[in-house]
Amino acid sequence: MFSSAYAQSKTITGKVVDNAGVPLPGVNILIDQTTTGTQTNFDGEYTIEAEPEDIIVFSYLGFKVVRVTVGSQNVIDITLEEDASALEEVVVVGYGTKKKSDIISSVVTVDKDDLVKVATSDVGEMLRGKAAGVQVTLASGAPGGSSTIRIRGQNSISGGNDPIVIADGVRIGSINDINANDIASLEVLKDAAAQAIYGARASNGVILITTKRGKEGKTSVSYNGFSGLQTINRNFDIYDGDEFAQLKREAFRTNNGGEYRLDEDIFSGLELASVQSQEYINWEDLILRTGETQNHAINISSGTDKFRIFSSVNYINTKGVVPNSKYNKVGLRLNADQRINDWLNIGLNTSFQFSETNNPNNSGIILSSLTTTPLGSIYNTDGSLRYLPGGFEENKNPLIDLDETTNVVDQRNDILNLFVDVSPFKGFNYRVNLSRRSWNYKRKSYNTTQSLSGIANSGQGSGAIQYQDNVEWQIENIITYEFDLNEVNHFGITAVQSISESEYSNYMNVADRIPNDILGINGLEGAFLNTPSISANKRGIVSAVGRVEYDYDNKYYFTASGRADGSTVFGRNNKWAFFPAANLGWNIHKESFLEDVNAINNLKLRFSYGSVGNEGISPGQSQSTADQRNYIIDDSQVSGYVPGNTLPNPDLRWETSTTFNAAIDFGLFNNRITSTIEYYNTRTKDLLVSEQLDPSSGYTSKLTNIGEIENRGLEITLNSDIVRNEDFKLNLGLSFTKNDNKIISLYGRDDNGDGIEDDDILNRRFIGEEINVFYQYQPVGIFQIGEDIANSAQPLSLPGDIKLRDVNGDNVIDDQDRVITSQAPDWFGTISIGAEYKGIDFSADIYMVQGVTRSNSFLYGYLEGGSLRGIKNGIKQNYWTPENPGGDFPRPREGNDPSNIFSLGLQDASYVRLQNITLGYTLPKDLLDSFGMTKLRLYVTGSNLITVTDYQSYSPERNPNEYPEPVTVVVGLQLGF
Repeated sequence: MFSSAYAQSKTITGKVVDNAGVPLPGVNILIDQTTTGTQTNFDGEYTIEAEPEDIIVFSYLGFKVVRVTVGSQNVIDITLEEDASALEEVVVVGYGTKKKSDIISSVVTVDKDDLVKVATSDVGEMLRGKAAGVQVTLASGAPGGSSTIRIRGQNSISGGNDPIVIADGVRIGSINDINANDIASLEVLKDAAAQAIYGARASNGVILITTKRGKEGKTSVSYNGFSGLQTINRNFDIYDGDEFAQLKREAFRTNNGGEYRLDEDIFSGLELASVQSQEYINWEDLILRTGETQNHAINISSGTDKFRIFSSVNYINTKGVVPNSKYNKVGLRLNADQRINDWLNIGLNTSFQFSETNNPNNSGIILSSLTTTPLGSIYNTDGSLRYLPGGFEENKNPLIDLDETTNVVDQRNDILNLFVDVSPFKGFNYRVNLSRRSWNYKRKSYNTTQSLSGIANSGQGSGAIQYQDNVEWQIENIITYEFDLNEVNHFGITAVQSISESEYSNYMNVADRIPNDILGINGLEGAFLNTPSISANKRGIVSAVGRVEYDYDNKYYFTASGRADGSTVFGRNNKWAFFPAANLGWNIHKESFLEDVNAINNLKLRFSYGSVGNEGISPGQSQSTADQRNYIIDDSQVSGYVPGNTLPNPDLRWETSTTFNAAIDFGLFNNRITSTIEYYNTRTKDLLVSEQLDPSSGYTSKLTNIGEIENRGLEITLNSDIVRNEDFKLNLGLSFTKNDNKIISLYGRDDNGDGIEDDDILNRRFIGEEINVFYQYQPVGIFQIGEDIANSAQPLSLPGDIKLRDVNGDNVIDDQDRVITSQAPDWFGTISIGAEYKGIDFSADIYMVQGVTRSNSFLYGYLEGGSLRGIKNGIKQNYWTPENPGGDFPRPREGNDPSNIFSLGLQDASYVRLQNITLGYTLPKDLLDSFGMTKLRLYVTGSNLITVTDYQSYSPERNPNEYPEPVTVVVGLQLGF
C-alpha cells in the first residue's frame, strides 16, 4: 500500500505574486493537515511534492489565505490578495508606527493613491477635502503656486498658523518639497496628544510623510504621467464696449445735473472712433490663453534580504493661462537601506529638487485685462502697441508688459538624511537620525525700457535681484522599547533627544533707472539708483521627549508624553517650555458583552488632553533694535545707529495651545460602514502679538504675550461600501468639519470701567468674536426719488446713493452702526464617490465650503473699476439710474467715488465644486503577463471642473486680479514592470 501511494506523488511547481504581479518571497506553503511544507524563493517560485488529493495552503502576512486542490495540475501559479483585516493597517505616528486599531489620538491617514488623482503639482491642493479638520485654500493659482493649509482653525494672531511637515523624520520647509509619487503614507496629527511629542511648532498641527522604500525581490519599475490642458472659468461679466460707453455717459450725467453731455465732450478721439465704429477691444481674449501641463514620474525599486534601494525622478512642466508664465521642476530621490547584521541597519534618504518659475507681473496683467477700457485702439499706425489705447493716462495697454517684464525665480531644495538603527535585543531599538536641509532661492525681475513702468520712467529700465539661503541641521537620538507582561500587558517607551539649528540669509538689490536693456537686470551697476538690503538670522531648538504607552489586552489604552523645548527666539527669562499630554482609549467591541453582536466590528472611544507650543516669530524680536542713520562728517558720509522703536521684552515666552479631544470610531456590518466622530476644544494662551505703545515712552511697539483664543469644532467622516463583490465595488465617503473660533481675552484692560474687557477696535479684534472679522457699515439698499432723505440717518445723501443700516436706531450713522462679520466658513466638507467594475475605475470628489465671507475690491475700488466712475472697466453691476430705480449699486459719478461704496464689497464666497473626477481602465492581468508587465492603466482626470458660487471672481478663494486656479483636464498613463 505504501508503495502504491508513493507512486501517485508528483512534483508541483509554481510562482506566487501579489495583485500587481510582483513576486512574493517567503510565502508559506503547506500540505493541509501535514507538516510538509516549503517557502517561495527570491523570485516567488516554489517546488513541493504532493499527491492529487492533497490541498496546498498558501499563506503570507497581510494577504488572504489560498487553498488549492492538486488534482491533475503540475504547475500551480497563485495570486495573493491583500487582506486588510489581517494586515491591521499600520499608521505612522510621532517617532514610530502603530496598528490602526491601537490608535487612540486624532490621526487621520490620507490614501496615497487619492493624492495623485489630482492633476496638480501642489501636494497641498491634493490634500484638499481628503481629511476632516484640514482646510486647504488657494494661495496662488500661478504655475508652481501653492496652497495654505489650516488644521482645526487659526490658533495664533501673529505667531504663524502653518502646520509643520515631517518627511521621514525630518522637518521640511513645505509640503511641496516632496514629490507626490514618492509618498508611501501621509498622516495628519490633529490633537495635542498626537502632536505633543513634536512640542515646538506643533500647535498648528503636524503632517507626517513617509516616502517609499526599496522592496526585497525583483527590480520593479513604475511610471505615472499625465499631460493636458488648462483653462479658467469666471463667475462674472465685465462691461462690453456699448455698456462701458453708457456707464461713462451716466457718470458724466450725474455730475452735469442729470443731463447727458455730448459724446464729443466725454470721449477722447480714440474712444469716440471706437464707439462710432462699434469696434471694441476684448482684452481678456487677447491676454489669456489655454495653458498646458505635464507631469512624469518614474520609480525604481529593488532589493535583497541585505540591501534595498528606491529611486525616482519627476519632471513637471506647466505653461500658465497668462502668456510667458511657466514652471519647470525636476525632482530626484534616492532611499537606501543596508542590513549589516541581525541587530544593525543603516539607511539613507535623499531628495533634490530644482525649479524655475517665470511669473511676469501676473497680477498687474490680469488686473489690466479686466479694467482697461474697451474703447480705443490697440496699435499705433506703424503696428506697434499703443501706450494709451483710449488716450487717457489711467488706461495703459496691458499687452505691453507681456513681453517687456520678467520675474524669474530659480529654487534648489535638497534633503539629506542618514540614520542608524541598533536593535541588540527583542523590542529595543536605538536610532540616531542626522539630517541636513538646504534651500536656495534666486529671483531676477526686470522691467525693460519699453515696459509700462519703463515708458513712465522716461524710457529707463528697473528691476531687482534677490538671493536667499536657508540651511537647517538636525540630530536626533531616539530610543524605543516595547515589551509584554503576561501576554496581555503591552508597554511601549520612547525617549528622544533632539538638537536643530537653521541659518538664514537674504540679499536684495532694487535697481531704478537703468539706461538700456543690453544686460537686463545684470546691468544694475549702471542704474542711477541701487538700493541694497541685507538680512540674516540664526535660530535653534534643543528638545527632550519622553512617552510611555500601555494597553491591556488591546482593549484599554493609556499614553502619557512630555516634551521640553528650549528656543533661541524667546526672551532670556523664558527660553524653555514643557508640553505634556495624555490620552485614553477603549476598544469596546472587544468586550465580552459584544462578542455575539456580529453587526459591530469596531467600536472605540478615545479621549486626549495636552499642550503644544508655537515659536513662529523671527529671531531677535525679544531684544531691542537699532536703526541705521547716515551722517555727514567732514564732508564724508558715515553710518551710525540710533535706538529703534521696539521695546525689548526679556519675558517673551511660548504661545501654548491646550486641546481636549473626544472621539468615537465604529465599523458595522463587516466594516462596510465605518465612521469617526470627533469633538475638540483648543485654548491658545500667551498669544504672540505686537502691542502698540504710547510714543511718548520713546518706543512705538513691543512684542508681548497677551490674551487667549478658543477653537472648538466637530469633525465627522463616514465611509460606506455600498456594493462590495468580486466584479463590482461602489463606495461613498462623506466628511464634515465645523470650527468655531473666538477671542476669549486680549490685553486684559478695562479703561472705561464697565467691568468688561475692552476690545481692540483699531485692529478689529473683539472679545467673543473670531480673529478675522470685517467691521464696517451694512448697506440696506439705494435711496430713491421721493424718499424722505432729509429726515433719514443720512440727510446729505441723494437719490441713487447707498443707504446704510442704522443699527442702534438713533437716526445717526456713526461708529456705533458698524457691524461685525465673520470671515471664516461655517463648515466645509466633501462627498466622495468611487466605483470599480472589472478593469474600469471611477472616482469623484465634490467639495463644499459654506458660510464664508470675502471682501471683493472689484465691487468698490477705483483701481479695480468698481467705483463706477466710467474711467476704468470692471465687473458689470446693475447700477441705479432714474430710469432704473431697481438697481442695487449706486448711481455712477464721474467726479469721485460714490459715498459708502466700500460697504458693498462683502460677498458670500460659499461654493460647491466638482473638485476632481477620474475615469480609468486597467488591462487584465493575463494580457499584461504576455507583455511582461505588471500594470497598464489609462485614465482621464478633470480637476476644478465646475464651481457654483455667488462670489464674483475667477475663484471664490481669490480676487479677480489674482492668478486664478485653472480648470485642468489631463490624460494619463500608469505602467508597471
